[in-house]
Amino acid sequence: MTHLKKIRATYKNGVIEPLDKINLPEGQALEVEIKSLPSVTAELSRDQKRELIQKIRGSMRGTWGNTVEEIDAYVKSERKSWNREF
Repeated sequence: MTHLKKIRATYKNGVIEPLDKINLPEGQALEVEIKSLPSVTAELSRDQKRELIQKIRGSMRGTWGNTVEEIDAYVKSERKSWNREF
């Protein structure tokens, strides 16, 4: 039976390294499809975050929080959810 599972991985020194847990028997044959993802950008500065909060005033205001601290907490909780299995 064929199972489809997506995982995140990085490519280092000629080796694909999984970032997610892979629950497969040792020696399991796999077919791998490679899709490059955009690079993660650097964290915004506190001033850049405040500037963004000012720009999103209106319909989006309050969706993720109203302060830098609230938005940082929201982003942190979202990032934790990314580490789940598909």
